[in-house]
Amino acid sequence: MDKRSLTAVLITFVILIVWQFLYVMPRQKAAYQRRMEIRREQALDDSLSAREKEDAPPAEEIRTEAEGEEATFAQTAPAPGRTAGFWAGPQEGEERELIITTDKMIVTLSNRGGEITGIKLPEFKRKNGEPVEIIPAGARGGISISLDMEGREEKLAGHVFEATVDGRGWEDREEIVLGETKDKTEVIFRRKGPGGESLEKRFEFSRDGYEVGVTVSLEREGELHQARGYAVSWDCGMAVNEKDISGDKRQFAALGKVGEEFYKESARSFGKTDLKEQEGMVLWAGARTKYFISAMVVAEHRSSVLGLRGDKETGQVGYSISYPFRGDPRRVEDKFLCYFGPLDMVGLKEYGVGLEKAIDLGRLRFFSVFVLRMMVWMKRFIPNYGVIIIILSIMTKVIFYRLTHKSFRSMKDMQRLQPKLKELQEKYKNNKEKLNKETMKMYKEAGVNPLGGCLPLLLQMPVFIALFNVLRNTIELRDAPFVLWINDLSSPDVLFNFGTKLPLLGSECHILPLLMGGAMFLQSKMGGSPTGEGVGAAQTKMMSTMMPIVFTFIFYGMPSGLVLYWIVNNILSIIQQYYAHQQIEKENALAPAGAGESGQKVNKRLEKGKTE
Repeated sequence: MDKRSLTAVLITFVILIVWQFLYVMPRQKAAYQRRMEIRREQALDDSLSAREKEDAPPAEEIRTEAEGEEATFAQTAPAPGRTAGFWAGPQEGEERELIITTDKMIVTLSNRGGEITGIKLPEFKRKNGEPVEIIPAGARGGISISLDMEGREEKLAGHVFEATVDGRGWEDREEIVLGETKDKTEVIFRRKGPGGESLEKRFEFSRDGYEVGVTVSLEREGELHQARGYAVSWDCGMAVNEKDISGDKRQFAALGKVGEEFYKESARSFGKTDLKEQEGMVLWAGARTKYFISAMVVAEHRSSVLGLRGDKETGQVGYSISYPFRGDPRRVEDKFLCYFGPLDMVGLKEYGVGLEKAIDLGRLRFFSVFVLRMMVWMKRFIPNYGVIIIILSIMTKVIFYRLTHKSFRSMKDMQRLQPKLKELQEKYKNNKEKLNKETMKMYKEAGVNPLGGCLPLLLQMPVFIALFNVLRNTIELRDAPFVLWINDLSSPDVLFNFGTKLPLLGSECHILPLLMGGAMFLQSKMGGSPTGEGVGAAQTKMMSTMMPIVFTFIFYGMPSGLVLYWIVNNILSIIQQYYAHQQIEKENALAPAGAGESGQKVNKRLEKGKTE
């Protein structure tokens, strides 16, 4: 590594350290202090509470399963023996559904539980041509309500609510279409008791957007006076919409933000428990798939509990926001803005609460965001993301051109040093320490960096990783076509199906990884092989042959956009390598006459070795 490159690496390291001490650590300390302050306030409210009773034993948890492999989360059976009042039998009344169609969504609601039972997004399609769905088929529990009755959770999922739409009742499966003549509608679910107690859930729909306004109101009289708090939950899980089911489920996560802290739990992390809670000022809670999210943004922030829910076996995730009743309030009202739609960076950022963090862009998030914004900006002028990826690859190659040229020179110089290196190995074969010292001395005097060939690849890795995260997890690239058979840059290209599953290759033929492997093999051959014989030379030759094969299998199941980027990068490297070698060979040919700085150094070292 030359002095300039070493200086750049050191400066980058110093910047990271300074950033950690001056920005990250103070924010973490401030967030910790805010959490402690909230807990002190909660402790004070609890000490002033007029009602303290012993907790009743928890009710039996019942797990219900949806159609197929999807499953809902644990639900609580209603207390036995209740036949009158607010908690009158869970199955009373007839279930009726209402369908609300907007420009972006088709939402189905049910008076049983006062819940959302279906959400379709016609703008986005599954591979079979059907609209994307947010809720799994047959599942229930979309924006459900549960009450903490003196320590016992009571869910209202099985109870029928009085239901109205714009102040009137509706017929079962009635559909309301929002358009030019009607751009808003309001659906209200209400349940009352004889003692003045009531619970109301209001849904407000607008014609455009993926938003639904939700207002929860409680009158804590009669039986509800015993309630210690309530929770709004997403218990229905998330639907799988991608062809690669396992790949989609790997991205399932429950997430939320409490104060300045962002929390994310994948479905795999719920091994020992199905609920993880965080206390504080909850800003939002959500559950996401690979490309879509159900999220609930709190309109008015107050002390609450974020619940992240998950089931490792089914791979399902959900969320809840719980509000304890402090100070014995008689009336409680909370407002939320629910978002059911794509993980769109621009749209989510407009909420101003960090909802865009739900998009998984890896550890190099800041760089991935930069790449995504650049690609979206270029899309305004270039209608094809495949062309944009090619342009990004060319830009990367131009930026690292000089550094890559030096690496080619370094590799050539290393080849010229191979005879002398072999002599040193024979001379000091019984003295490893002396061999290493003389080898490094030879490299230094010849001005050769043995790691020079790796530096360009290492510096390009952030671009590669950022592009990988963007292609794999952003809705912008979903179903984005390039040319011919490459119709989805976020998935592997499929030329045809084998009809059977083959080892390592699967059931589909992907052409781009094979072309990439061929380009890598050609580039390795152009780089030359070490001269002479021996174990080291044989290993190097084997590696130059095996690496293209290994990379072909690694890239075989990766997004076609990423493979396209690497193919273009390899082709450009082959062209640059060819002209670089031509130039280096000319310089080395003139080295004894005084031309070719690198060749002079190497030749001088070789001549010095001969005289010694």
